[in-house]
Amino acid sequence: MSLRIGVVCHASLGGSGVIASELAQGLARAGHELHVFAAAPPPRLDVATPNLTLHRVVTPTSPLLPAGEYALALASTLAKVSTEARLDVLHLHYAIPHAVSALLARGMLGTARPRLVVTVHGTDVLTLGLEPALEPVLRYALRSVDAVTAPTRFLSAHAHAAFGLPQAPDVVGNFVDGARFSPKPHSSRAEKVLVHDSNFRPLKRVDDVVRVFAKVRAALPARLVLVGDGPGRPQAEALARELGVADGVDFRGVQRDVAPALHEADVFLLPSETESFGLAALEALACGVPVVATRVGGLPELVEDGVTGALLPVGDVDGMAAKVLALLTDDGAWQRASVAARKAALTKWTPRAALDAYEAVYRRVLGRGV
Repeated sequence: MSLRIGVVCHASLGGSGVIASELAQGLARAGHELHVFAAAPPPRLDVATPNLTLHRVVTPTSPLLPAGEYALALASTLAKVSTEARLDVLHLHYAIPHAVSALLARGMLGTARPRLVVTVHGTDVLTLGLEPALEPVLRYALRSVDAVTAPTRFLSAHAHAAFGLPQAPDVVGNFVDGARFSPKPHSSRAEKVLVHDSNFRPLKRVDDVVRVFAKVRAALPARLVLVGDGPGRPQAEALARELGVADGVDFRGVQRDVAPALHEADVFLLPSETESFGLAALEALACGVPVVATRVGGLPELVEDGVTGALLPVGDVDGMAAKVLALLTDDGAWQRASVAARKAALTKWTPRAALDAYEAVYRRVLGRGV
């Protein structure tokens, strides 16, 4: 029995927007009626997907509202479309401000109210949601919706404890398209390629990526591809110059399609201070690229230390460089890690498993069984 589902997400290349877009498209292809809400077309969303409609949230501005009022505009849009399309469920990706907007919309609808499912993705409950100005309203919202999910056991446990939820959120893992993200044979080359993909915020520790690369390049020919952009880029550029490796660092900027960069990669670096999941790392694993990352947050649920890559303490630049070099100088070790990475991505983090799990959540909150 098909459902009428609204999916709300940020129009960005962050993990929450990517997963929301891919999920909406998968559900639409499965025969459900999908309505996607965002301030702009999400980069990974194919608006030509049958059974899928994009609703752009237009935020008015005025001298009294110089930053606009996206949360209020979203609530009005959700209420309007929920009535017109008779939505069964609103699935809110990233709790801030989407969960609050949806509760306001539901309060406007009387008895014609869709069920509300929130997926927390990371900083919405790890950092931003704990700000004193936001924590009370987010706590209320998470305790008022019909279901909360999280992509890792780590994030589920954190949200449960930090916001006093009645029960731990359901764990529904993120997923990757194994056809789009697949290994490409490398031509014989002496130069190795390290890749990092993020929004360059301080917690991503892009400086550590550059430092690891400098140590690797001192030992063998290598170059670094940095995908993404953000506040940490100028500092990373300056550090590359300071360490004398700027000529080997390729700042690609934000890319709608990161697969080409991953197809070049020999190792993916993710030295973050915290990661709720690490979707960029999963996409690398699916391409058969071993991941060297920090042992934080949800990353140990994604990267198997010594099998699909390596996990080290935050800030251990020397240790990371040593693990990268161990992979790059031992063809057998690299090949085993590459095969294991691809296998893990295709067996543990599949779109089908996520779609089935989310459908089960929707039907549960609707009281329709699985």
